[in-house]
Amino acid sequence: MDHPGRRPPFDVYLPVPGEPPPQRVSHIAPGEVVLVTGASPGGVSDAIAFDDHGPRWANPGLQELLAELNTRGLPFQYQPHAPDGPAALMAWWQETGQLGSSYREFSWQGPGQWRLTRIELPQRGVLGWRGPQPFGY
Repeated sequence: MDHPGRRPPFDVYLPVPGEPPPQRVSHIAPGEVVLVTGASPGGVSDAIAFDDHGPRWANPGLQELLAELNTRGLPFQYQPHAPDGPAALMAWWQETGQLGSSYREFSWQGPGQWRLTRIELPQRGVLGWRGPQPFGY
């Protein structure tokens, strides 16, 4: 995922071979934030309900829930085909000043290969970032 406004190098954790993935915010289903522990498929999942009305990027209940999960240290999975996936929402809330802290992004690099990347707050001018844009741009 591109992270305009964030200065490389990023703080990246690469696991030792065979290390299982951590519990993470995997994706957002209708009315549920899905947490997964372990590898997919076959990982253990759990869901936390939220009021899923209106656009997710403008949902204060979802934002509060994801901020709480961030405080608990859970990483947010990058979903390349979900424009309103967990990591994308966290990045946009950072960019618009609605999230005032860093978060960890979980991503798959290949079968059984994953990494965690700490995403810090953006700064104007870094990597050409000019400031907040409407969601999805």
